[in-house]
Amino acid sequence: MLANSMCYGIFRMYPPGGFTNFIQSNNSENFHLIGSTISPTTPNLKRSLPDEANAQDKETINVDADETNEDERTERRLNWTKDEDIRLAASWLRNSKDPVDGTDRRTDQFWEDVTKEYNKSTEVCRRRNRNQLKIRWDRVKKPVMDFHGCWVKTNKVYRSGVSDDQLMEIVENMYAKDHSDKDFMLKHFWKVVRNERKWSAYVKREQDKDQNKGATNRPTDVVNLEENPSIRPIGHKKAKDELYGKKKTPQAYYAISEKLDKYIEVSTAARKDREKMSETQKILANSKVEAARLNEMAAEKQLKCRMLETYKDLLLAPTSNLNAQALAERDKAMESMRLALFATENN
Repeated sequence: MLANSMCYGIFRMYPPGGFTNFIQSNNSENFHLIGSTISPTTPNLKRSLPDEANAQDKETINVDADETNEDERTERRLNWTKDEDIRLAASWLRNSKDPVDGTDRRTDQFWEDVTKEYNKSTEVCRRRNRNQLKIRWDRVKKPVMDFHGCWVKTNKVYRSGVSDDQLMEIVENMYAKDHSDKDFMLKHFWKVVRNERKWSAYVKREQDKDQNKGATNRPTDVVNLEENPSIRPIGHKKAKDELYGKKKTPQAYYAISEKLDKYIEVSTAARKDREKMSETQKILANSKVEAARLNEMAAEKQLKCRMLETYKDLLLAPTSNLNAQALAERDKAMESMRLALFATENN
């Protein structure tokens, strides 16, 4: 009985026509075998793989990315040119002198406007974003402000008697002396802003910030009233004046005086060098004049020698075959040569 039931179960599982006909008839349909789904493969799947690979290979590089993002700007970092520095300074000035918005804008909005102004005249491949312009400005403003300070001090000392080139030479030497003999490389940037009131106000504001920071971070002297009863603490007004730099200390005056002495010393040495050069040029000029005079004297002596030989030839030449007119011409020529040769000696 058990054997008959097993045979019957196997017969029920066996499909009509066999398993081969069953698979062929269901080739285009999905069927389930132990929970798995088999579907016909789509030919477009293999074609899409190379397209995705090419899309990854053609990944674009954002040139306007932030300089702080090293991944995006590693291969396309753009160095700043002189023309770009000049346009950055001009854009900063134009937005600083904006009669509509003025200086009431927030920092972010201000630099957004500067960026728009800058990118108007910039090639697409070299345009920059707000952060890049602001970073560049923060990097160049310190040396430009230092050079501007040297220029202002020098103009106060040398108000007259010095040419513009000499004045610029003194300023450059002063800057190099204060910066470990490094030359100032941003003169093209400084020339754009040096005569602008907005720039002067900006420099003063930045200097006030630095002074306030230095005064805040300056250590205070502790006074023990019990050990030194004769020493009294300074008053509130005096402390406030010293804190904000309203009253110059003797040390500050000494430092300024020392710097001015150094500047005067450098300018004096430069003036002496120029005087020596002028004397050398005068000596060379006098030497040239003397050489010309000697050459002229030599030529004159040579001419007299030739004239003397001619005079001797005429004097010793026979006159028997000369007529009266020829004799008269001979006498005139000899008289003229005699005056030229012997008149100065007789005088």
